[in-house]
Amino acid sequence: MKVQVKVSQDAMEAHMIVSADQNEEISKDDLLSQLKAHGVVYGILEDAIENILKSKIFDRPVLVAVGKKPIDGNDGQVVIVRPQQTDEQSSSDKGRIDLRELPRRMRTIVKAGQIVAEIVPPSEGEEGRNVLGRVLKPKPGKPPQLKLGKNVRLVEDGRKIVAAVDGILVATADGTIDVNEVLNVQGDVDYSTGNIDFPGEVQIKGDVKPGFTVRAKADVHVGGVIEAATVVSFEGSITALGIKGREKGLVKAKEEVRAKFIENAVVEAGKGVVVDGPITNSQIKAGEKVIAKGDKGVIVGGTISAGYYVEAEEIGSELGVRTYIEVGMEPEERERMKVLKAQIELDRENLNKLVNVYKTLKEIMDRNQGKLPPDKIELFRKVGQSMINLRSNIETAEKELEEIQQRMKQKYTSAKIVARKMMHPGVEICIFDKRYYNDKPLQKVLLVIENDQIRVGGYSDVSEA
Repeated sequence: MKVQVKVSQDAMEAHMIVSADQNEEISKDDLLSQLKAHGVVYGILEDAIENILKSKIFDRPVLVAVGKKPIDGNDGQVVIVRPQQTDEQSSSDKGRIDLRELPRRMRTIVKAGQIVAEIVPPSEGEEGRNVLGRVLKPKPGKPPQLKLGKNVRLVEDGRKIVAAVDGILVATADGTIDVNEVLNVQGDVDYSTGNIDFPGEVQIKGDVKPGFTVRAKADVHVGGVIEAATVVSFEGSITALGIKGREKGLVKAKEEVRAKFIENAVVEAGKGVVVDGPITNSQIKAGEKVIAKGDKGVIVGGTISAGYYVEAEEIGSELGVRTYIEVGMEPEERERMKVLKAQIELDRENLNKLVNVYKTLKEIMDRNQGKLPPDKIELFRKVGQSMINLRSNIETAEKELEEIQQRMKQKYTSAKIVARKMMHPGVEICIFDKRYYNDKPLQKVLLVIENDQIRVGGYSDVSEA
């Protein structure tokens, strides 16, 4: 028997050539000893050796040992954690797709303290070994490429990244992770952007197209026109080139709404609505003031409600378009007064009905020596308790109504309406609960409350804007 063992140049394979007579007895241990003698100690393929003996494979090379290549380590990664989308569709809407909502789901909006990314460290890899038994070291993975940007921080020993503020998550190609408090829209709000619901400031370069919605916690800046759309700032102001309502949508801000023009729109502001031009056929509510500035600052048509001040170059039009202006009361308090008065009136009506029932039951008691039939005892108790509840409700509502009226009377001194150039016929004025209907052209007019009546006087050029 003659045995040759050939080891490959990289020592990852070993071949064996056995030369022997067909009848010669050769054992497995003989061949294994030959491998060991040539230094081959790892990755031995015993099945291959047994096959040499069984099939008498002589005088040709047979692969009898294979090494294990090292497995290089994986590079570290920064894995963005995207919040799961909640399914807000009602059962009746299942199967319907609102294309205005689809792009919104592509934006990753996060809250302060929320985990926005997890850092997966690099792995060391697995060692290999050649057929000679030598250990082969793997190439370790590289650390992840990470740059902490704005409004993020590391937690849990650098294994996770959390948002420091509410905003939109932005991850760039160079590994930078930011949470931006401002959402920038380079064009229009349309089907490409979808509806926007953002916990910070929103800046829109173009228009807000009909039927779309923008909701923001902070300010909203619109470089173009808000057209038949809903735009809401829950804690800030809204500015726009113009607002075209087309009797659809709503523009509402906690602070101010400012634009170049407002047309056929519903606009609400906690403080002021200030327009550098006309307000036409619109429903405007402002907690403090409504002002139409400049030579084109005309208020014509619609209803204007302000806490204490309305000013425009002209109010109404030569055609006598009905224009309603009210000041001296915050719109919310005016609505609350209406609700309270209606509630008091209804409660008094119900109380009178109960009083009549109570009197009837008392007459029955008087005729029966202070007793009632069994079927009337529970009714008598319920009527009495309901009368007590209604009287308490009426007293509480009347007290709240009186408090509102007192607060409004204190605003008499500052409540005023100014037409810098002209107030046309067809304008109806309400200052607190006093009314005035203008039936003739009035130049440079100021309307205030004086001696508990609306006084119409001349206007000197002083603006509240």
